[in-house]
Amino acid sequence: MNGSILIIDDEPTIRKAFTILLRGEGLTAGEASGGREALALLGREYFDVALLDFAMPDMDGLAVLREIRRLYPELVVIMITGHADVVLVVEAIKLGAYDYLLKPPNPDHLLMTIDRALEKKTLHQEITKLDRSLASSLESQLGRGPVIRQVIEDIRRVAASDFSLIIEGETGTGKTLIASLIHGLSRRADGPFIAIDMGAIPESLLESELFGHEKGAFTGADRKKKGYFELARGGTLLLDELQNLTPHAQGKILQVVEEKSFYPVGGSKPVSADPRIIGATNADLKEAVASGSFRQDLYYRLNEYRISLPPLRQRPDDIPLLAARLLTEAAVELNRNFTGLDEAALELLAGHPWPGNIRELRNVLRRAALLCEGGQLPGKMISQVLDGENKGAMPAAMALPGPTAPISLEEAEKTTIAQALAHTDSNRTHAAAILGITHKTLLAKIKKYGLE
Repeated sequence: MNGSILIIDDEPTIRKAFTILLRGEGLTAGEASGGREALALLGREYFDVALLDFAMPDMDGLAVLREIRRLYPELVVIMITGHADVVLVVEAIKLGAYDYLLKPPNPDHLLMTIDRALEKKTLHQEITKLDRSLASSLESQLGRGPVIRQVIEDIRRVAASDFSLIIEGETGTGKTLIASLIHGLSRRADGPFIAIDMGAIPESLLESELFGHEKGAFTGADRKKKGYFELARGGTLLLDELQNLTPHAQGKILQVVEEKSFYPVGGSKPVSADPRIIGATNADLKEAVASGSFRQDLYYRLNEYRISLPPLRQRPDDIPLLAARLLTEAAVELNRNFTGLDEAALELLAGHPWPGNIRELRNVLRRAALLCEGGQLPGKMISQVLDGENKGAMPAAMALPGPTAPISLEEAEKTTIAQALAHTDSNRTHAAAILGITHKTLLAKIKKYGLE
C-alpha cells in the first residue's frame, strides 16, 4: 500500500501502535493528539486518510469531522469508537465518514479498511481529473461564458444515462452538435449516431425511412431496406425538427419507443429497436401539446430530460472562442493559414445580433476567410460580409434578374449556382462558401440542376 495516514487520538499508546502497524505496511503515518492539533497539521501537510477517534477532550470526533469536511473535503475519514453508539455512528456517516471501527480494531480489518479507503480516494481523484478534462473539452467547443455553463453541466449530467431527451433552441444554436457530444460521452459511443431532419422527408416516405421496408412492399420497393431505427441500433437517433412530425408519425414513434420494436413496411416479423432517442426542435413543444398539434404522451416519453440552448446574442463572452475555432475550421477547409482575428474584427462580431446564431457566425467567418489570403483576419473583411458590401465576393454579373425579367425561383437558384461555379473556376468548396451553403448541399443542387 502507498499513502499517508493521519492518526488523531488523545491516547499516545494507541497512536504509537497504529504508527508501527502502518509503517510496517509501507504507509506514511502522522500523529495528532487532538482535534485542534490535527486541523493545524492538515493545514501544513497532505494526508490521504484520517483515523479519527470519537472521544477526545479538546474537540469531539464529530466536531473535528465537520471541520475536515468543510476545509479538506477530499480527505477520507475513518472513525474509531470505543463503544458502538448507533446515533453517533449514523451522524458520522451522514457527515461524510467513510467507515467506522470499534476500538481496539483488529489489525487486519484496520488495514483492509484503509486499503479500501485509499482505493476510493484514487478512484475519486481519477474521476475528478476526467471530469475536469471533460469540462475543458466541452468548453473548448461550446464556450466558457456563464450562460453556456448550464448547458455543459446538463451534458455532463445526462450523457452517461440512457435518458431520452429534447434539445430546444433557435435555429443555428448547435442542437445537432450537442446531441453528438452527448452520444460521444455515452455508453453508446461505439454505436452509430444518426441524425434525421424530420421536415425534409416527404410524409409518403416517412414510415419507410424510419422503419424500413420489405422487397415488394410497394411500387418501387425492389429490394429490402433498413430504416433509421434499425440502423441506429446500439447507438443514438436524433429526430431533428421534431415539431414537423405528423400525427400519424408521432403515433408510430410512440409505439416503437414504448414497445422497443417495430414492423417494417410490408413486414410480418417485429424488429427490435433500442436506439437512444434525442429530439431537437426550434419550437415550443409545450405550446404544441397545448394546441393539440403534438401528442402529449409522446412529449412526456421523449422529455425525460430537456436541454435549452441559449441564442448567441445572450452569450457574447463566448464569441471570441467560438470565432477562433470556426476560423480554424475555415482555414483547414480553404487551405489558408490564419493567426487569429484583429481587435476590430472581434468588436464587430461582438456587436452583431446574430439572428442565425452559431450557423450564421460560421458562414460569416467562412466568407471572410475566403476573401483573405491568411495572417490575421481584419475587421474590414468581417465588415464587408456583415454589411453585404461584397456579398461573398460575387461580381455584379451574379446579381439576380430584376422585376423586368420574370424568372422562377428554381431558375434563379440554378443561375446563381452556375455563376458561382464559373466565378470560382468550378471550385465547389469556394462556391459553397460564396453561396453560404454546405458543400454537401451544393453537390446535391449541382446534381439536381444538371450542372456537373
